[in-house]
Amino acid sequence: MKILATVMTSALIASQAFAGSYEVRCETTSVPYQETIKGGEPDKVIGGALIGGVIGKAVTDENAGAAVGAIIGGAVGHENSRTTVTRYKNVETCRNVFIPERVTDTKTLEQVLLDLNDGQSVGKELIMDVQYTIGVAYDGKWGPMSRRAAEEYLANLEPNAQPEAPLYSLVVNDVVIVSSADANSIDQIKNALFEAGVDSRIFVDLQ
Repeated sequence: MKILATVMTSALIASQAFAGSYEVRCETTSVPYQETIKGGEPDKVIGGALIGGVIGKAVTDENAGAAVGAIIGGAVGHENSRTTVTRYKNVETCRNVFIPERVTDTKTLEQVLLDLNDGQSVGKELIMDVQYTIGVAYDGKWGPMSRRAAEEYLANLEPNAQPEAPLYSLVVNDVVIVSSADANSIDQIKNALFEAGVDSRIFVDLQ
């Protein structure tokens, strides 16, 4: 019977839905890229102008012809020159991110920690919830740091914690005469009142 109960508990925890949720988060980054453009190199433009000027003067034998040749030569030099520049563009990247939440059920948390430290398989999302709860980096991987944090958490739990004892109240005519966790003392007082002719009643955990 005990074995069956243990199996049922493990199955319940294994099938438990994680507390966190997935969210789509986007970020924009500046990405460099190379671009080739025309012109932009003064030495090629000047060189083209000089060559054009020499050709223009040789052909026309006039300074005016040299000026025209220089303009044409400079334009050709500028057209033929190429340079590579680095530019930047904004790129938006979106991804589905799991946002963990605390595991509020202490018994569930304790059992999951025991299972993980025993090497049992647990869903990545649940691991991240547990890691977030015990205060370690939540990456969904149960490594040495997570194991140590789990051991410290389990060690701080009260060993063999017992439920609080019930509180007994002795009531006479709807008035609480005395309250105590000691049932025997309350019963003795009740008997003493009965012998004195006073009817009383005992209530447990009276609100």
